Amino acid sequence: MTINYGGRPQKVDLKKIIQAALELGVDNLSMHAVATELGVSPAALYRYVESREGLLDACIDAFCERIELPSSKLAWQDYLLELGRAFRQALLAMPGISAYGMKIGPTTPAAFVIIDAALGVLMRAGFKPVEAWSAFSLVVNHAFSMVQNQENFAALERQNGAGGYKLIRLQDDELEGTPYLAAALGSVLTEPGFPNFDLRYEDQLKCLVAGIAARNPL
Repeated sequence: MTINYGGRPQKVDLKKIIQAALELGVDNLSMHAVATELGVSPAALYRYVESREGLLDACIDAFCERIELPSSKLAWQDYLLELGRAFRQALLAMPGISAYGMKIGPTTPAAFVIIDAALGVLMRAGFKPVEAWSAFSLVVNHAFSMVQNQENFAALERQNGAGGYKLIRLQDDELEGTPYLAAALGSVLTEPGFPNFDLRYEDQLKCLVAGIAARNPL
């Protein structure tokens, strides 16, 4: 792609730079690629971010700003439930950020504050440090994974229509010999509003927290 840098310069700001970075995806991210996406010279970006690493941090910070931490006065089970919901809402509000979080993890002080707050709730409730870290990681990783699945499903639908999800197109003869899978798919695929990601996320989140409670009787 050839960019014409002549004429009236394009206006950029950090919000537009972050949005372009998310649209490109973490695997394709470079300062040059973002500049190309925005129709500006790479030099125009350096007023806001000093490097690719700085841009990655800016994306994570922008995500962290969207997370509303639950009250630390909640019981730890309720805290994890609310935290999982808060992460999912923040991820859905920033399409593309889930891939960044899965690839590079927490990298900024803003992320550390969120982690520390959650670990504090768990450790004050009696969790050992390693147990608290495992519980926090399970809930947060589940949010990232589920949102990525939701975004991938939406991308398949945009590309292939409502039948883009291969499991929807399976015929009965393809499921011969797998009666339990056939029964499960028969129930899941006929649920009202399939795929109901809100319902599926909530069910799985509650299962996770119940499992953490069973594993860590306090």
